[in-house]
Amino acid sequence: MDRNKLEQEALGQITRGNLDGALKAYTAILKLDPKDRRIRQRIGELYLKLGRSTDAEKTLRDVAEGLVREGQGRAAVAVYKQILTFRSDDASLHYDLGDCYATSGYPNDARQHFDTAARLYAASAKHINAARAMKRIVDLQPGELTLKLKVAEHLEAGLDPKAALATLHEVIEDYRRRGRPDEVGRIAEVALRLAPDDPGLQLDSGAARLESGEVGRALPMLQGANLLRPDHPRTLHLLARAYEEAGDAPTAVATLRQLARVTASAGDVSGELEALRKAARLAPSDGDLRGRLNGVERRMNRLDRRLTQLQLAQATTDEELRVQVRAEVYARYGFYDRAIGLLRSAPDSLPLLAVHAEILVASGDVDAGVRLIDAIAPKSGRERNAVFDRIAVLKGLPEDEDEGDAATPIGARIPSPEPVEAALARGDRLAAAGDVPGAVTAYRDALAADPGSELIVSRIAALRNAARGSAAPVPPHSPPRPAPPPENPPPAPHTEIEDEPFEPLDDATLTEISPDDLADPFADADEPPAEAPASPPDPAAEDSLEEAHSLVAIGMNDQALALLAGDQRLEARVLAARALRAKGDTSAALDALRDATNEASESDPGYPEALYELSGLYTATGKHRSAVRLLEELSDVDPTFRPKDVQARIAGLARLVK
Repeated sequence: MDRNKLEQEALGQITRGNLDGALKAYTAILKLDPKDRRIRQRIGELYLKLGRSTDAEKTLRDVAEGLVREGQGRAAVAVYKQILTFRSDDASLHYDLGDCYATSGYPNDARQHFDTAARLYAASAKHINAARAMKRIVDLQPGELTLKLKVAEHLEAGLDPKAALATLHEVIEDYRRRGRPDEVGRIAEVALRLAPDDPGLQLDSGAARLESGEVGRALPMLQGANLLRPDHPRTLHLLARAYEEAGDAPTAVATLRQLARVTASAGDVSGELEALRKAARLAPSDGDLRGRLNGVERRMNRLDRRLTQLQLAQATTDEELRVQVRAEVYARYGFYDRAIGLLRSAPDSLPLLAVHAEILVASGDVDAGVRLIDAIAPKSGRERNAVFDRIAVLKGLPEDEDEGDAATPIGARIPSPEPVEAALARGDRLAAAGDVPGAVTAYRDALAADPGSELIVSRIAALRNAARGSAAPVPPHSPPRPAPPPENPPPAPHTEIEDEPFEPLDDATLTEISPDDLADPFADADEPPAEAPASPPDPAAEDSLEEAHSLVAIGMNDQALALLAGDQRLEARVLAARALRAKGDTSAALDALRDATNEASESDPGYPEALYELSGLYTATGKHRSAVRLLEELSDVDPTFRPKDVQARIAGLARLVK
């Protein structure tokens, strides 16, 4: 029979209201061409009009599934919605419709149907299917950890504890990366229902209880973790603290002794020293403990000696100082390849070779570091013995027993050859005289002896800002600017500094000092500044921003904030706000980013991203109307900036502000 005639007959029957006749004609066409999806859809629609819902659903599902297989998800949406008119309580239908919306780029509609599917599956006790639907929502919004918790709940209810536990572990690690130990402990207690003998969960739970002051509840958890996993350093550390806070000093001391043995066997001298110092503080009359502590302090002092402390490693030119600073920054944050590449491309000099050797050692290439140290060892002089002692330390050779056995006071700082006050005064004198590199080096010497001093950090930051051409604040308590020196001043006395304890640059000094920054920062304020030409972007600043992005991505938010300190670029301030939010300090993030956007220009390339981030902070703090206004402003400023995400946020917020 002719297909065209059959189709004309079907249309005629529909016009006359004879749906059965039309169905018969379309069925005949389908027999001639079983793959004709358009005719199959017409048949499904006729079934629907005739009230034959079962036949309609089967036929229309076949059509929709065929469209999905061919990648036509958007076309399948219309077919599924036809079925939805009479099967709105079908969980699988909502799931399939959500899948079509997701593949077609409509995440909000997809989430709505996945959520409905999960609710319907759960109501019919199909919890595994409900978990599958919730996982799809997590895929659409991976940052919402409460959704992952719902997945775990459904998996547990569906009698799949292994999968539920794995999901809870994912949530715990997400909260750990965000710096939320309270949430880590809370989720660990939930997970303990599924794995009561998991030492890691007991440790996380006990740590959270201890932080909140619940020592009585923390102790059993930490004791259980210690029984299940003996000699675990973090467990022993927290257990000793719990015993101390519970008033059981003898048991705390015994636990700290055990921690010292564990760290010593692992070669962790720093950990051993910390454990012994805490134990000695709790048992000051224990002579054996004091003697062991003194020995470890001497060993730590020896291990802490670096070539970079010696006079031979002190930068003698501005270029050497810049290279040293950048290389130390790279190494501090684990970018050893970049640090070594920078040093290899720099001209050879004794200070840079010394830094190069120490960074090779820090990167794990001890043999290469030792070879380089041996090559630059002085032929004579006071520092020769220090260089060869460093080689002996790296080769694991024992210390020469030529030191006295005088006891070091328990808890005392390892002494520095130059007192903090002397190094600080030297830095003030150099800063007042305009010698920026010399002042930075002196302040670093002071900071090495007292790493926690906010006073020293503030002076370094003030000097750095002055060197960058800002208003030049004289470091606190520094002497007034001296009169101009005579033409041929006598040489200043110089004291050679030897074996100073090493400490990397403080966070406030991480920004590279460029050549133009080395002009006198304390020049007369009345003198009009010269007109400076526009300078190209600072590569070091771009590198620091790239590093900060990497640090935030892996959850090292404190380090990222240190690296971004003082960077007033809008992109840097947005990144700092993200780091604060990830640490759980949403209020500080909001204040910081609000100030940044108020000071920024709409022409700044980072302005749209800043508005978008700020809208998220307003949402997180419950200021939904402010978030909507910001998003509307963002749409006006840059309609091309993430339009789908912006509109999705506006739509979601609209439901909250009704």
